Amino acid sequence: MLASGAFPEYDDPRALMTEASSETFFDSWHVYKKVVSANLMYHREIGAALNAVLRARFAQTAISVLDLGCGDAATLPPVLAGLRVASYVGVDLSLTALTLAAENLKFLPAAPRLANGDFLAALAEEGAYDVIYSSYALHHLDTPQKAEFFRRVATRLKPGGLLLLVDVAREEDETLPVYHAHYTEWLRSTWPQLEPFEREAVCDHIVACDMPEPASVLIAQAETAGLSLFGAGARHLWHRLLCFAPRGEA
Repeated sequence: MLASGAFPEYDDPRALMTEASSETFFDSWHVYKKVVSANLMYHREIGAALNAVLRARFAQTAISVLDLGCGDAATLPPVLAGLRVASYVGVDLSLTALTLAAENLKFLPAAPRLANGDFLAALAEEGAYDVIYSSYALHHLDTPQKAEFFRRVATRLKPGGLLLLVDVAREEDETLPVYHAHYTEWLRSTWPQLEPFEREAVCDHIVACDMPEPASVLIAQAETAGLSLFGAGARHLWHRLLCFAPRGEA
């Protein structure tokens, strides 16, 4: 469950270095960096699809970006390649990840704003954005919280803006326990780049923390909030890119 509460901003990324980091599994980022480097969750293919969507929509426009659950932001350079990013705000619960993000975002023309907090709380803040982006984070929320996520996103998108959602989604006929069983079986058989104890730690994390919905549920929640599916997105096994625009602008 994502914690709620304070939403401190760090305009000077060095301030992050003074904060104590939690010791949760993904806070070290060591294993997750191996997952990304080996492309085990299709970051490269989905990143290319994201870049194509963004370049088609915003080729001549300087954009503002809100990145919810930004992590260490290491996958962003190819996603934002060729785009004019006027402003970037990244939000994450992990101070360790935000410290790394401060380094990984130095390619941006303007200094990023980084915030340690809950992304639902971030969406309650004032401000509107051309792009709201979230990658492999929404599945940690329960079903009502996901619906609230879409409702809040709809109030924060500028006219012509896009919500770009990368996440795992269950098959339509998979219950959550069956999804956990299928995904962890696939992981154990296809992620040799991880040590056995690392694979088991990831599996434990998935079973304990991951609550993905079928894509149809996410699309219905978005539509209820006033967002429409935009474009074809992308799909690689359970890993999905879903794009949404304000209703009437897709």
